[in-house]
Parts: sequence; structure tokens; C-alpha cells
Amino acid sequence: MIRNLKRKLYFLFASSIMFVFTIVFFLLASENIETMQNAELNFVNRQATNLTLLFENSTNYVENLEICEQKYDYIFRLFTEHDELLYESANIKDAAETIDLFLEKLKFIESVGTNEASYSTQSGTHTFRSVNGRPYYGILCSIYTNEGYLNLAIVKEKSGITAFSSTVMHYFLIWLIVLIAVLFVSVLIIRQAMKPTEKAMQSQKNFIADVSHELKTPLAVLLSATDVIETSPGCTTDIKNHAALIETEISRMARLIQDLLLLSSIDAGNWIFHKSKINADTLLINLYEKFEIICHKKSIDLQIRMPEECFPPLFSDEDRLNQIISIFLDNAISYSPEQSSILLEASIKKNNLSISIIDHGIGISEEDKKHIFDRFYRCDKSRTKKGHYGLGLSVANELVSLLDGKIYLSDTPGGGCTFTIAIPYGKSE
Repeated sequence: MIRNLKRKLYFLFASSIMFVFTIVFFLLASENIETMQNAELNFVNRQATNLTLLFENSTNYVENLEICEQKYDYIFRLFTEHDELLYESANIKDAAETIDLFLEKLKFIESVGTNEASYSTQSGTHTFRSVNGRPYYGILCSIYTNEGYLNLAIVKEKSGITAFSSTVMHYFLIWLIVLIAVLFVSVLIIRQAMKPTEKAMQSQKNFIADVSHELKTPLAVLLSATDVIETSPGCTTDIKNHAALIETEISRMARLIQDLLLLSSIDAGNWIFHKSKINADTLLINLYEKFEIICHKKSIDLQIRMPEECFPPLFSDEDRLNQIISIFLDNAISYSPEQSSILLEASIKKNNLSISIIDHGIGISEEDKKHIFDRFYRCDKSRTKKGHYGLGLSVANELVSLLDGKIYLSDTPGGGCTFTIAIPYGKSE
């Protein structure tokens, strides 16, 4: 119970911290990437302005444009106001087509043609996508020179997220380090906070185990005493009836103590299984014959259904498996009315021995299903079923878990409930 609570707390802390830091990480990273993209856009604008100023006073166009191509991966097209081509980049595939796309888009936004003013102008910075879907920046500069106007189309591929991978990794490393540190601190805090609870739970377990051990001897003495009373000379029928009642209650208490000791042993982690090859057919038939007598006394029809072929040997703990099935059969009998039926069904499914106990009793409500395996939980709130303390299903659940099996609960068509136990076949050691 404590281990499960710890796991839940660790998971809750880890999930919450991871969620918060992931949001913070993405916000910081997005803000930083946006800042870097804005800086890139401003840089392209400045480069366009610098080239415009340079070409107003220089005719060495080709050399200057080739230097920019190599240094900054730009694409250029320089042409006169009469569309005479002076220079065009060929440093990337489909460079001419990409510039054409930009100029075509620009025609719908800004006027592209002869500049009647006596000074250089520059279009806004536009974003567009090439044929292959890549984003680009585009600027058109109209440069006023002594020989007339020149048009310079400047295109540069927009940097994607990969261009800022170093920044992203920087934030990711910070996020990871902080997350690990906070998780480590959280684990320490949870452990310290859980210590009083663990100590109290351990004291409770020790108390239950000690009391259970101490009660075993006096109960055995009382049981022997009732046998002596019943067999003593001159014992009247009335005395025998009272002795039988005492014997029944002592047996009930002995079962309770046995369950408490078993759960205490499991909680302490010192439970040892004795696994061996089991003949599942023999085990199930013996259980059927044992409980068929009990069912007959209550006017309940117990049936068994197994495949015609024998089950392969099952490697498990025979005593514990016997105990598990007995708990479910006893539970089904206790909550089934007279003239009803119970089916013990077995089959092989997905390398598991699947055993179903199907009854047509009072059934289990949806609310009770959530707590059916909790210790001391009973669906019968009136406590009229004196033979049960609410530990049987808890014991069965613990034992099935230790055998690496699973328990499934479903409603039986027409009323009642069906418990299915899936025990893996396993391998002989």
C-alpha cells in the first residue's frame, strides 16, 4: 500500500514538474527563436540598403554580388529598367524560378517598373514559398545611378528551426538539468514526508502479525476443549449444540487469523512460493468435488466445464492456486441464492490458464467493483454474511499478483458476477 502510494506521488510530482517546465521551455525557446528570426529579417534589410548605397556609386556589380552569395547564401537578379539582364545567381537549384516567383508576387503588392523619382527606393521585405515549399525572404531595390535605374532582386532562404538547433539544445539542457534537480529534491521530500506514515503502517502490520501469532495457540486449545466436551460422557444435546456453535466461531476466527498472517507475510516481502509442475485437470476436478458437496447442502447446482483435451502441465504453486480458486468459489456460494447455479470453467488463452467462476447471485454494483479487492471491504454493508470479513478477495488478489497473474471481473448475463483468473504457464526452472 505504501509502495503504491509512493509510486503515485512520484508519478504526480514528475508529471506536474515535467508539464510546467515543458511549457516554460517552449515559451522561452519560441520567444528566443522569434527574436533571432526578427534579427535575421533586419539583417536582410540592412544588406539590401548597403548594396543599394554601394551600387549608387560603383559599377563593380558582379564581384560584389558574388561575394554576398558566397558569404550569406543570397540569390540575386540585377536588371535595368528596360528588363535587360545584367546578372543572375546560379548558386542554387531553381534560382531563376525562385526569383520569378518573388517578382510575380510583388507585382500584386507593389508597383514594379520605371522609377520616376530621382533617388533609390526599396520595397518591403516579403515572405513567400518556392516550388519545393521552402520559405524565402524577398526584397526589390530600385537603384538610382548616373546611367539610369537598376533593379536588384534579393532573395534569401528563411532559416528554419534547424538553424536555431544550438539555441534549442541550450534551453533543452537547462530544462533537463533543472527537471532532474527538482525531481531529486521531490523524491527526498516525499521520502521524508512518508516516513511517519511508513512507521505507523509498519507498527500496525507488526501489531496484527504479533496478535495473530498469539491468538493461534489459545484458539487451538479452545478447539480441543470443545472436542472434549462433545465426546464427554453425559453430554446433553443442548451442550453439544453450544459446543458446535463455539467450534464454528473458533474456525471462523482461525481463518481470519490465517488470512491476516498471510497478508502480513506478503507485506513484509518474505513470502516464498513453492512452484512445481501442476496437473490442472486434477486440481480443478478435486476442487469441484470438494465444493459440490457444499453446494448440494445449499441447493446450488455446481457445474464444471473443461476442454476434452488435457491441459499441459502448469508451472506454479499448487497450494496457492488451490487457495485462490477456493476463495472465489466460496465467495460465489456465499452470495448465490438457493436453486441457482455456479459454473467453474477453464480454458487456455494466450499462454495463460484461464479459470472463470460464474455465478448467478446478487452481483456487484459498479461502486463496489472499485473497492472489491480492498482489505476488509464488504459489499454486504449489513454484515449479515458472518462467514466473511472482507479479506478473502484481498488475499486472492495478492496471491494472483505474486503468481504474475491477473483477475478480471465482469457481470454475468442475467445477473450475478464472473471472476476470471489468468495464470501464466511459465517455464520450469
